[in-house]
Parts: sequence; structure tokens; C-alpha cells
Amino acid sequence: MDTTATLPAVGRTWLADLGPDTPLGHFTVEITFDTDTQVTFHVTGGAIAGRTETMPYTTTKVRDGLYVVRWTEADAGDHVTHIEDYDAGTCMASSVVGGEFIQLSGTWTRVR
Repeated sequence: MDTTATLPAVGRTWLADLGPDTPLGHFTVEITFDTDTQVTFHVTGGAIAGRTETMPYTTTKVRDGLYVVRWTEADAGDHVTHIEDYDAGTCMASSVVGGEFIQLSGTWTRVR
């Protein structure tokens, strides 16, 4: 594993469609990796649609095309861990949202 690798998504926006059957409803979120240390998300679907935040993140390269990405959302205090597979176009997310542990998975598509 490589904790110094730059995420291939830097400078791009991705859509995580984590499905209709989540505790948040049909949860979709656009995630922009502004730099190699800063990420911005905008929730586009689900119970918290419209929520936007920018924060620092860390990443670990597991293998070519597969990365673990972590951040803490300062506004809500939520902790998020993503497993982003750029080769398979999938994303898994484990989050603590409002004190509740949530696990989600779905598609990972480049938007721009």
C-alpha cells in the first residue's frame, strides 16, 4: 500500500450513486477532488440533498485503480471512508452519520 500516491481523481468530479435502499433514501453525491488534500462534496439525492462541504482528505493506494479515501465532515462531525475502484467503476462507503454507522455501495462515475 502507498500512502503517498496521488489520487487519479484530483481535479475531477465523480458521482457516487449509492442506491435507492439506503437509510438516506436514494443517495447520490458529487465529489470533487479539488487538490491532492482537499475534497468538496455536494449531495444530489436522498434525505440530505443540497448539503455541501469542503474538507481535507487522506488517501491510500491499495493497488492500481483502487484507493481508500478518508475524511471527517467538520460541519456535521461525520466520519467517511470510501473504497473507490476506478477500474470497476464502483464505490463503497462506510460512514458514521449522526452517530449511526452506515455502509453503502454503488457506482462511481466520472462527471467532469
